[in-house]
Amino acid sequence: MLYDVIVVGSGISGLYAALSAKRSGQNVALICKSSPLRSNSAVASGGINAVLKTTRHDSFREHIADTIKGADKLGRFSTVSAMVTGAEDIINELLEMGVVFDRSEDGSVSQRPFGGTKAKRTCYIADKTGAAITQTLLVQCRKEGVKIFQNHMMLSIATYKNQLSGITILRRRNSQVIAFACKTLILAGGGYAGIYRGHSTNSQESSGDIIAIALRAKMRLANMEFVQFHPTTLLNSGTLISEAARGEGAYIVDESGVRFTDELQTRDKLSRDIAKHQLAGHSVYLDFRHLGEELIDKKLPSARKHALNGAGIDILTELLPITPSAHYTMGGIWSRNDTSTDIPNVFVCGECAHSGVHGANRLGGNSLLEAAFFGKVAGIEASKSAKKGIFHPIDYAQVAQELRYVDMIIEGDNRFNINTMRRNLGNNLYKNAGVFRTHDTLANALEYVHYLMKMSSGLCCVNKERNDNVELMSIIELRNSLTVAEAMLMSALSREESRGVHYRDDFPQSDENNYEVNTIVRRLAGTFLRITFEGHLSSDWWYRIRQFFHAL
Repeated sequence: MLYDVIVVGSGISGLYAALSAKRSGQNVALICKSSPLRSNSAVASGGINAVLKTTRHDSFREHIADTIKGADKLGRFSTVSAMVTGAEDIINELLEMGVVFDRSEDGSVSQRPFGGTKAKRTCYIADKTGAAITQTLLVQCRKEGVKIFQNHMMLSIATYKNQLSGITILRRRNSQVIAFACKTLILAGGGYAGIYRGHSTNSQESSGDIIAIALRAKMRLANMEFVQFHPTTLLNSGTLISEAARGEGAYIVDESGVRFTDELQTRDKLSRDIAKHQLAGHSVYLDFRHLGEELIDKKLPSARKHALNGAGIDILTELLPITPSAHYTMGGIWSRNDTSTDIPNVFVCGECAHSGVHGANRLGGNSLLEAAFFGKVAGIEASKSAKKGIFHPIDYAQVAQELRYVDMIIEGDNRFNINTMRRNLGNNLYKNAGVFRTHDTLANALEYVHYLMKMSSGLCCVNKERNDNVELMSIIELRNSLTVAEAMLMSALSREESRGVHYRDDFPQSDENNYEVNTIVRRLAGTFLRITFEGHLSSDWWYRIRQFFHAL
C-alpha cells in the first residue's frame, strides 16, 4: 500500500498530525496498535494549557517562565516559546471542530489552576478533557478521509539505500507481516511509563514500542532517565486521579488529617513529599469532602467514578487512599524544532518525542498542548516533504526477516511465563528506579533487565493460532520494554545529580557545571548503547544549513 504520509499512533498528537497532513492535500494512513480510544491521551483528564485573550492575570511570558522553571533548566526555549504562543490557535481550532470546553458565566472558556503555577490557564471539559479531544479528532479524521488501520502493530522502519521507504507492520487479525510504503513517516506512538507495570497509570499497550524501534534504527534518544510519577493515583491499582482534583481544591492529608504539603507544587516535588511521608510510616489520602456534591459532580465526575469503582470509596464522605505511580516520560526520540529526526523524512511528536518542551519535569496541562501543537507541526512539515519526495523501493528482505522473527515466536517452545516477567519488570523498576534512586538501586535494576533480556529469548506463544494471537503482541511488547528500560537505566546511571523528576539520593544536588545538558543515547554495533551529554543545538547546524540552501 502506498501513502504520502503514514502516522503511527492514535493519541492526540497522531490524530492531529494525520488531520493536518490530510488538510495539506496528502494521502494519509494512521496506524494504531489497538483502538484509538485506548491511548493515554484518551485518559488524560485534567486539561490543556493556553493563555487566551480572555485569560486574566496571565501572559505568554508567565506561561513560558513557568514551563522553563518546571523543566529545571533543561527546557528548550525556542520550542517552549513556539508552543505557548501557538496555544490559543490550537484551542480555537478545537472549538471549531466541536470540542465543548466548559464555559464561565460570561461565556468564555473556563480555566483552572494546575501544579507549578497559580495562574488559571488550564482549559478543561470537567475531568475528561483528553477523551473529549481524542474523540473529536478521531471523528474529524474519519470525516476528512484519513485511512485508519486499527490492530496493526509497527515492527520496524523500512529503508532503501539509507532512505525512508516505509514501515513493516504486524497485522493482528492473522499475524501476517506486511509493508506500507510512504514518502514521509510521523512517529507518535506514546511514551514508556507503562513498563512500570502494576505501578503505572498507563494502559497495557504503553510499552515504548516506537522508541525501541527508533533506537534499533540508529536514531538518537534523549533524556530517557526522566520519568514523571503522578502523585495522586489509587493505592492498589495505579488508576489516575486527575490533577483537576487538586486544581478544584482537594487536599492531600495523612491519617491524622494533616495537610503536610503544597498540593499545587510541581509533580516531582509533590511525589517526593508523598513518598517520604509514606516511608515515614504514614498513609496518604486525597480529601474531597469539603468540596461538596454539586462541585464534584459538575467538575470531577470521573474522580468520583474511579474512586467508587477502583477503591469502593465515596469521596463525598470518605478519604481516598493514594500513592505516586509512573505516569509520563519526558525522554524520547530526539527531534528538532520542526519535529524532524536523524532519518530524513521521519518526524516525531507527542510523548514518544523529545521536543525539549518539558526538560526534566512536565507541568500538568502542558502535555495535551504539546501533543496538539507539535502534532500539527509534524503533519504540516511531513506534508511539505511529501510534496517534494518520491517513493523508494521496499526491501522485502527486511520484510522476510520480520516474518521469520514472528514465526519463531509463534512456533517455538515456550519456557517462561510472560505475565510473571512483565509484573516482575514493573516491580523491579518501581523499587529501584522509582521516585528515589541511587547508583546501587539503578545498577540492580539494570542487572535484572539484562537477565530478563536473556530469558525473553525463551518466550514463545503457547497458543499457536495465528488469528488474533494476543500472546504474540505481548511478547514483542515485552522485548521492546526491555530495550527501553535498558536505555532509561543507563541514562539514569550516567546522570550523577538530581534534577527534576530524576532524584538521586547519592547525588541530592543538581550539578550545573556538568549536567545542564541532555542525555543522549546512541546504539552502536550490535546491541551496545553509548551515553553522552549534549546541548540543544549540537549536531543541528549542518541540518540548518542544508535546509536553508534547499529552500532557496
